[in-house]
Amino acid sequence: MLFMFSGVFFTDSTRKLIKDRGKIFAVYVSPAKNEIAREECDIPKDIALSLNVLSYSPYYGIGSKLISGSIPDGIVKVHDEEDTVRLIETYKEGKRNGRTVSYFKNGKISSESNYVDGKLDGKLTAYSRDGKIASEVIFIRGELQNGNVYGMEANESMNIGELLGRFAERRRLSGKRVLIVSDPENEDKTKEMKTLFSERGADVVVAGTKKKENEEDKGADILISEAEYQFYDIISFTCALKSIDVNSDIGNILRKFYDDGKIISAVGDAEEILARAGLLVGHIAAKTENERVMFELSKIQNLTFKEGIVVSDRIVTAGDSKKLKEFVAENAKLVSVD
Repeated sequence: MLFMFSGVFFTDSTRKLIKDRGKIFAVYVSPAKNEIAREECDIPKDIALSLNVLSYSPYYGIGSKLISGSIPDGIVKVHDEEDTVRLIETYKEGKRNGRTVSYFKNGKISSESNYVDGKLDGKLTAYSRDGKIASEVIFIRGELQNGNVYGMEANESMNIGELLGRFAERRRLSGKRVLIVSDPENEDKTKEMKTLFSERGADVVVAGTKKKENEEDKGADILISEAEYQFYDIISFTCALKSIDVNSDIGNILRKFYDDGKIISAVGDAEEILARAGLLVGHIAAKTENERVMFELSKIQNLTFKEGIVVSDRIVTAGDSKKLKEFVAENAKLVSVD
């Protein structure tokens, strides 16, 4: 596609992020599918997003340095893995100049802003998925003037781009449902996990052996026997095997849940539940501190072990509850972002 900039016609190009020999690069490609420029990127280590998602998220504070070629004047588009346009930027003389617009998967605008000579200039507006304005911040040549970021008054000490990006990351489970299956012995870790999942925007339900009777009660939201697993996106177990009715159809239920592309996780002794369901064959799981559970897990065919938090396809395991924040983050990473 051709477009006109100051009386001159230019051609659209596309950009994608790739990993090569441990480094991250932004690669610019012409309509003829030829690489025309490459930047080396510096991505904050605590951002839990795939390269594909990062590529169309414009305000994560990613640093970059041109190492080959030149970025042509004109439109640069970024597509997701399904070839949907998720970001459109305008470049001139190798820098962002003009309007930048990012999009949700459904085509609605996620954010819009303006750049002059590579710096934010004018209003940056971020939207929620329902189309409401979530943030409005005014910049002049990269300097923040005023505005609000998700209800917080903006000030010059904020790295607004990074804050917007981190907020989006923390809301990546928005609209997703999480079921935590627990028991009274694991009440504290369950409470912490519920908070951590909720902070990322998830609707969290706790299933347990004792149902709470009022809001002050420490029991579960529903009984384990009442759980309708098919309506959740993540199931996370914190309870021991004895809390689950082994005569129920839990094995088939969890296998179908997994086969449907959803996420299953377990902390500590709860790994035994995944083993009983036949989900750990040929996978990698976390070592637990319970010798009896480790003995049972060692009987599983082609199962290997690692220390800490382990991600094996769409199964996340943790040997203990010492790093629940990281455990929940690993669950969240596996959820596709709109």
